[in-house]
This record gives sequence, structure tokens and C-alpha cells, in this order.
Amino acid sequence: MSAILLTPEKMLDVIPGEVTIKGTVETAPDNGMSIRGYRFDKTEVSIPGMRDYELVRWKSGTSNLGFHDGKQWQKWSVGDNDVTILTRGESSRWYWMNDIEVSHIYISQAMMAKVANEVFQQDVGGVFVDHCPMVNDAKLSRLMAAYEMECLSGEPGSRIFAQTLEIQICIHLLRQYVRCDRRDSDQASRLTNMKRDQLQQYIDSHLSCPISVKDMAAIVDLSPSYFVRVFGAVYGVSPHQYVQSRRLKKAERILSTVRDVPLKAVAMDCGFSDQSHMTRLFQEKLSMTPKQYRERNVSRLFCSGALQ
Repeated sequence: MSAILLTPEKMLDVIPGEVTIKGTVETAPDNGMSIRGYRFDKTEVSIPGMRDYELVRWKSGTSNLGFHDGKQWQKWSVGDNDVTILTRGESSRWYWMNDIEVSHIYISQAMMAKVANEVFQQDVGGVFVDHCPMVNDAKLSRLMAAYEMECLSGEPGSRIFAQTLEIQICIHLLRQYVRCDRRDSDQASRLTNMKRDQLQQYIDSHLSCPISVKDMAAIVDLSPSYFVRVFGAVYGVSPHQYVQSRRLKKAERILSTVRDVPLKAVAMDCGFSDQSHMTRLFQEKLSMTPKQYRERNVSRLFCSGALQ
């Protein structure tokens, strides 16, 4: 099962704005690092879970950046060259009260894990970082600016220079912001049946709300990074993929039995970011829209009842 994760080239499908620096998003390998510059309009936006880790370097700041931590809004003031860090696979909600200009650096999970393995000289089971709305990190900002310059310069040796900066950026993140699961593989425990039942009950009863890796890990008393590793070993998919599949199943049940609930309300009740998000998932997994699914299944239910 493939997850619906936001890839770098689809960023403007989510946030209104324009590309200011084409960068390397179209040419970089999926298992590497890439960069792109944007000018975004004033907005409030829900960003779905991303395929990659993302670093944002602010070129024009805002005194009113809002980040929803799952419980309440936090307000931040970000200045030029401040940095925002976003983790992968975790949705988030934001607003900013004026047009902004930023550059994004996207780092694949494969690249972060590879550098982590080399840094710690052992197999790293997983890496995890929280969303950080604003970090005043001059060193990280300088590395990002230098990386942007080398990616755009075209001078002899610029690609080699950029590659060394990629490693430096990953190492800095691993030192300062990333938590690594460095447990030996033979020490990895499986979720007990009781914990699996508790987790299942929590997920199914909270589908209408944001469900974070941190919240799920707390239910079974594991660290977030170790939880991701154990969850994948037990279920064969990531927590994000599993939660999405449960949202889809809930939507299928509602659409199969109820005729008059608006699709927008179904999407909200199942925890999709909006109706279009639910529609995209239905089309990807079931090759039909929610409306088509409802019409097919409710009509069958109606006909079955009429024959009895």
C-alpha cells in the first residue's frame, strides 16, 4: 500500500504561490537532497504528511507565523535567515499574515538514514524529528544558503561542493535536532496483543482528529522513533499509511449505509484534511470517487432491502 505523501514538485498544489528558484527538485534523485525557492501568498493551510524532511530558510520573515501543535495555535515571529524544520509523514497546520519568500531544502529519508549510519557507525533503525516552527540557528542557515548558491552556480566543482554541503547539513541536523533509534536489531520488541488492541482502539476512536506518531507511541509506551520501527515490523506499513487506511475504511462504511450526509461532513468525520483529500484517496485505492462509491453501494443496499 502506497502512502499519499506530498512530494516536493507538488508543493504549489497545497500552498498558493509561485516558484522563484527552480532549483534541483526536478533533477535530484528521490533518495537525495533538493532545493527550490518560493513566494507564498498570505494564507492558512493544512500541509499533508510529506515524503521528505523539509528545511525552510526565510528570506523575508513575518511577525505572525501560526503553527497548530494539535491542541492549540502557537504564534511565532520569524526574521530573515531564520529556519523552520518539518518532519516527514506528519501533517501540520500553518498560517502567515503576509506574503513571504522562502527557500526549501528537501531531504529524503534514505539520505538521512545513510548519513546517520555513517555518523554512528552502526545500523540506525529510524530517525525522528519534531516540527520546529522557528529555530534561530545561524550555522544551519549559512549551510543552507551556501548549498543554494552551489546548486545554482554552475561553476566547476559546484556539484561536488554541493554534495559535501548536503552531508554537513545532515550531520548538523543529526547533532542538534534528530533523534535516532540505535537499538540492535535483535533487541527490537514486537507490540504485545494487548498493546495492539489499545493502539487500534485509540486510532479508531480518534480518526476525526489529527493523529501523530508521538501520540500513538505514547499509547504503547515507546519513543516515537522506535515506535515507527516496531510498527513497520508488525504491520508492514508506516503509521501514516495505516491511519489513512482506517480513515478510508470508515468513510466506506458511512457511504455504504447513509445517503444524505454531505461528502464534506464525511471527510471531516473521517479525519481527512478536506473533501478533495478524501476523493484523491478513493480514486487511488478504489478507482472511483466517494460519490460513485456511495451511489453503487447504497443502491445495492436499497435493492437488497426491496427484495426482502
